[in-house]
Amino acid sequence: MKFESLDEKMKKVYAKVRSLDDFYWYIEDHRILGIHKKSGMRIRITIAESKEEADKLAKEKEAGIDIFVVPGKGTFYVNNGAFIMSLKYLRPTVQDIADHIVWAGFRIVEEDGRLKQEDFYEYLGGRLIEHLKQGLINGRDYVFWQFYKCKHCNKYVDIDSFAKHMKRHGEDVKEWSEERYEVLEINFTDKKVYNKFGEEVSLDEFSEEAKDFIKESFEGE
Repeated sequence: MKFESLDEKMKKVYAKVRSLDDFYWYIEDHRILGIHKKSGMRIRITIAESKEEADKLAKEKEAGIDIFVVPGKGTFYVNNGAFIMSLKYLRPTVQDIADHIVWAGFRIVEEDGRLKQEDFYEYLGGRLIEHLKQGLINGRDYVFWQFYKCKHCNKYVDIDSFAKHMKRHGEDVKEWSEERYEVLEINFTDKKVYNKFGEEVSLDEFSEEAKDFIKESFEGE
């Protein structure tokens, strides 16, 4: 396959995403594949001849993130977890997807006689769809933050207070070879915290340090 041999539709779609450097981009026979560089999560971008064809493909889609680009200028909706849209919405949607792939921890493994850090990521697809519906912008209307659920007091601790909090429980986190966090959303618009399912997390579920951090975040707005 040579780039020059691609049809004009494929070139036009590819031109919209190729400068988004959160992904490695591949062009296959009938679609564009984006692999998120940090997490390895995949986006499949397929050109459909009509909304009807896109709806049919969405019902038959594989697991993962699918985008179907259709003719016209005003189309944008979700069907069976797949995004169906006009070309003009493609670039901002892919960027929004990247913003909703969030680091959630690590573990240390041995590989070829050395130690390697393996990172874990969460894709908050449910929150993405909700944010798109409400027109919310990451960094302005909400942020994602890592919280550790303390096994001693069963409270959420923000990542910046985590080491100090665990020290009070007699644990030194520098000795840990694995850390797993829950990614929560701090929403500046309604001054609430949500989990990845869109459920509100009460302030009573947070440690004192985390409560202070969340209140300061809201006051900063």
